[in-house]
Amino acid sequence: MKRPSTRLRRLAEAPAGEGGREAAVGLLAEVVRDQFRAHPALARANGDHEKDGLVAETGGAAEARRCQELAKLREELHQADPGGDPDLRLDLEIARSTVERELFDLEVRRRPFTDPTSVLDGDSPLDVGGYLLRDYAPLAERMSGLCQQLEQAPEWAETALSMLEPNLAGPLIELALEGVEGQRNFFRDDIARAAGDLGEPQLRERVGRAAQLGEEVLDRIVAELERRRPDAHQQASLGPERLVQMLLLQEGVERSVAELRQEADSELESLLEQRNRLLTDQFGGRDLADVRGDEERNHFAEADLIPGTASLLEELRGFVERHGEVPIPEGPHCEVRPSPGFMTAWVSAAYEGVGLLETRELPCIYYVTVPQPSWKGQETEEWLRYMNRATLKNISVHEVYPGHHVQYLYSRHLVSDLRRFFWTPGFGEGWAHYAELLMIEAGLAEADPILRLSQIEEALLRACRYRTAVGLHADGWQVEDGTRLFMGRVGMEELPARREAARGTYDPLYLVYTLGKLQILRWREEWLSRQRGDLRAFHRRVLAAGSPPLAALERWLQAN
Repeated sequence: MKRPSTRLRRLAEAPAGEGGREAAVGLLAEVVRDQFRAHPALARANGDHEKDGLVAETGGAAEARRCQELAKLREELHQADPGGDPDLRLDLEIARSTVERELFDLEVRRRPFTDPTSVLDGDSPLDVGGYLLRDYAPLAERMSGLCQQLEQAPEWAETALSMLEPNLAGPLIELALEGVEGQRNFFRDDIARAAGDLGEPQLRERVGRAAQLGEEVLDRIVAELERRRPDAHQQASLGPERLVQMLLLQEGVERSVAELRQEADSELESLLEQRNRLLTDQFGGRDLADVRGDEERNHFAEADLIPGTASLLEELRGFVERHGEVPIPEGPHCEVRPSPGFMTAWVSAAYEGVGLLETRELPCIYYVTVPQPSWKGQETEEWLRYMNRATLKNISVHEVYPGHHVQYLYSRHLVSDLRRFFWTPGFGEGWAHYAELLMIEAGLAEADPILRLSQIEEALLRACRYRTAVGLHADGWQVEDGTRLFMGRVGMEELPARREAARGTYDPLYLVYTLGKLQILRWREEWLSRQRGDLRAFHRRVLAAGSPPLAALERWLQAN
């Protein structure tokens, strides 16, 4: 049985004021309704299970209608007047960014027509992981929603594939094919295991047929992409003007390509200097590869990876609470689980909060990829060495304490639905990346210089993303150029370096990890220099904003 949605509760309860304010508040509520209607997966992720089994529209006519809807909302949002209310202004800027980003994807990037990974993403009926991974309702109810969704997959996928232009970028085809393999594991293994717990034979049979349909659709996608692969372009570039435009529309940040390039290069040089100084001061000038060997040998055994990570989280939470720079609000605990099959092809670790509209008490989840049954002994050992204790601790700072999980806990106490439901990567990823440095500053690596090395190398990875994004989309780089950068500056092996570089073809703004961190550091310096409060007060303030565009958050900080 479907539960009534309360997604507009907070906006609907906003006090009425002058006509302009009332109209603005109503328009913001309409933006939430519009996003949840057009993107049922977004609604489900936020806990609105009235949208279970529903799928986003696709096809040329549907995309044209969507552009018209978004253009109308954009015009209304730009006419809305927040008066002198900085909180209402912030909400309007979040709404504008949300609408502008989607319009850019449809009208400028034309992603449904040019990017084959769009056939697998959140709007695709193949994205059914949430039905199994969250115990938000009885299993039979969740599996019915899964079946309803997968039963629409053949027609939806045929329409989506028919929309793709004849010439596609080679890196995007490769990324889509990798994604298919992860989904295939999920359909074969995870769904079958869950179906075994169903007591209704008819529903079990329906689930089996739906999973088979999903696999057949994946086969169809592979066949189509393999057919196009030999003639695929090797470049997927926005061009310099569009890269700058995309950053402005998403984050409100107005930078020239030259300024972006200079900031990326400067951060890379600073981090390389920090790494060299650390090797000299803490490791007696030892070779980097030698020190890395020590780091990689210190890892959990396969059977201890999940419980060991849980122990790390307890250690990190205690450290954050003792040092007090980031107060941790009350909220659901974070549970460590192995990554599901569809994640293992592209995720080492990932965080997922609880939908804010869920009616059951559910845990947040920290997924950690463990060695897979199909792996050989050497692959398992290589993975465990990669997920060594220092690396895993630094990743856990980013994902959980005081990174994404703590930011999520703050979002649960926000009044505005725009700030609760919508997430902009500049501050979202910038905060988590900043948290890694913050914990080093607080002394987390005081007796563990290898942890400090791990933190610097993660920062180097993010800075290489920054430079690669500029290179791919503004400097005429090929994926091979980015691959060489990751290999040369971070010291990565060729395969993971190529995957990092290829990500920039479909995620041009993965530069915001570093850009966001640097923005937060500048705000922090200004906050402290103007004696507006201590570090604890600064963190409470920025986390009270949710995850708005970077420029909007800066204006909000200055107005308060």
